[in-house]
Amino acid sequence: MLKHSFRWFVATAALLVGTVASSQSTPSITFQSPSQGWNVVASSNPLPFGQTVTINYSADRLTQCRGNITATTPGWSIYGQYSFNGGPVQSFWVAGGYPTPFPPPPSIPLNTRGDLAIWFVNTSRWGCQAWDSSFGNNFHFNVQ
Repeated sequence: MLKHSFRWFVATAALLVGTVASSQSTPSITFQSPSQGWNVVASSNPLPFGQTVTINYSADRLTQCRGNITATTPGWSIYGQYSFNGGPVQSFWVAGGYPTPFPPPPSIPLNTRGDLAIWFVNTSRWGCQAWDSSFGNNFHFNVQ
């Protein structure tokens, strides 16, 4: 009986440690390239309120509006834009030119519960704009 109880304790402890570790992992949303089928995959649904979600965006999704200023300096930038529950729009850098040498990795603080809408825009210094959203609609995720 004692042997059985000890096994149960060890199995339960391992399950709890695994659950805590997985709940503490960084949430992510991946926007795959066209060669990967244009899929959009969230690590969890709903996304966990109070954490920061990492955005993994394939720049191959927005190839319009490209051009370089010099051989190595892009004249374009992709920014992600987002809004919670239809509120104010905020943005983050994803790819292309950036005014500082070490931009922060693309992420969104999940500090509001409800609907998180995300979309992407590629702009160039020559005035071109192209958008990545789901057939004209933004990508939506639930934050709880």
